[in-house]
Amino acid sequence: DLYKPSVDIYGPVSKNIAFRVNGTYESANSYRDVVSSERFYVNPSLLFKLGKKTTLTVQADYLKHDFTPDFGIGSISDTIITPVSRNTFFGAPWQYAKTKQATAGFTLKQEINSKWTLAVNGSYQNYKRDYFSIERIQAVSNGDWKRPLGRNNTEENYFIGQVDLTGKFTTAGIGHTLLAGVDADRYLTKAYAYSVPANYDVINLLDPNKYTPRTDMPVATATRFTETPIVRTGVYLQDLISISKKVKLLAGVRWSLQEARKIDTTNLATKNKNTIGAIKTDKAFSPRVGLVYKPLETTSIFVSYANSFSPNTGTTVFGTALEPSIIDQFEVGIKNDFLKGALSVNLTAYRIINNNLAQTAQFGIDGVTPNANTALKELTGQTTSDGFELDIVGRPAKGLDLTAGYSYNYMRYTKTPDAKGNFQEGERLVNNPAHTANATAFYNIKRFKVGATFNYVGKRDGGWNNTRYQAPPTPPNRRIPVDGFSTIDFSAGYTYGRISLLAKVSNIGNTYNYYVHENYSVNPIPPRQVVASLAYRF
Repeated sequence: DLYKPSVDIYGPVSKNIAFRVNGTYESANSYRDVVSSERFYVNPSLLFKLGKKTTLTVQADYLKHDFTPDFGIGSISDTIITPVSRNTFFGAPWQYAKTKQATAGFTLKQEINSKWTLAVNGSYQNYKRDYFSIERIQAVSNGDWKRPLGRNNTEENYFIGQVDLTGKFTTAGIGHTLLAGVDADRYLTKAYAYSVPANYDVINLLDPNKYTPRTDMPVATATRFTETPIVRTGVYLQDLISISKKVKLLAGVRWSLQEARKIDTTNLATKNKNTIGAIKTDKAFSPRVGLVYKPLETTSIFVSYANSFSPNTGTTVFGTALEPSIIDQFEVGIKNDFLKGALSVNLTAYRIINNNLAQTAQFGIDGVTPNANTALKELTGQTTSDGFELDIVGRPAKGLDLTAGYSYNYMRYTKTPDAKGNFQEGERLVNNPAHTANATAFYNIKRFKVGATFNYVGKRDGGWNNTRYQAPPTPPNRRIPVDGFSTIDFSAGYTYGRISLLAKVSNIGNTYNYYVHENYSVNPIPPRQVVASLAYRF
């Protein structure tokens, strides 16, 4: 069952001040036994008109989300998905994850004249996560599983400031739209490490009566506290050049610097404090260029290249900051409008090279204990994604809206260190289907709205990618093949005056398949469900 009241209130406070407050509360019991979720969200904002050419927007939001960690139904011998019902839960009744996120920020805009605008942005974000749970589910061939434990408590503080200058001007008959700016941020991660038993107990996934599972919450003692600071800054310049009505060129460059500072650690038993590591600085120039050609009013052809210096959040299992990832992205595509705009067809092909992909770390600091803390990560090597996307949007008749999409993606490791434990080159990443597709059809007639949505997810692998030199001469395959699946949803709505009612039946065929992740987490997709919403507009 799901209950989700929401509210959205907005209006003027005075001639020069406007406000908006939206919020929602959600309480949900899952189709999975024991699993539940509770969310509260509020987002207030104020808009001040300080002058004819000056505006100030101040906003904040707060999200509190408590939920039951759920690693699904797991696997047998790391090769077979456990053959159990959709609702089966193998965790403990006490396990929990509690998160809080709060942000506050402002945007000050000053219109210098009709062609130039200055914007100043500042924000602060705080994120807290308190987690204690049974970890990922990996049973041996007879179904026995020693339930591992995971306990972590982290806090992230993020400060950012940014100044942008945008303007339009013409030189020698060529139009320019210029963007120049500078930004800086500070990221501080605080984390507690805990001492917990390696295993909670033993259960059998295939025979629940074989063992008596524990239900008590074990003791977890905080042993170490770490603070990991990172400082970043960047300067950027971008120009959109209108060479002619048919040709536009985008050119830009960004200089980025990241400084990972020394880590402060505290032994909570002895209260001894220590500073470890060394200051590490990474810097890079990141260019981007794009060209758009319009041979016809209804046709656009584009090609682009972008290089990005992408900071990675979280830390390694040792508490050190992660190096940034350098990403190269190439795109080429065509956009077409037909039938006087009633039909649009877009096709894009791409190659994305991530020169050092950051993923959730497989194991904890001991190299043995499975890790489920998404804030603990590792750099796994270079990946390359080749693919294309097709998008179709049509309105063949009044009130009838159609959309369809298809994508192909081949993401694999292309360069990893030649050492034991690193991922094998040439292997497609887990949880990465080659084919996905979707389609929607909605029809509006006066007060009624009715429609259907189709989604398809192709074959993919769960588990983990294989590593170099694992268990020779006949290494095991750590990947779990998962068949593709499709679902159909049906929606219908009615509006009368200020009242609107919308009902949706999802997964009409009650398809049984799985969401898979890189850590042997195998979660059954939701069954057929009915959701209804009632709205009143004041």
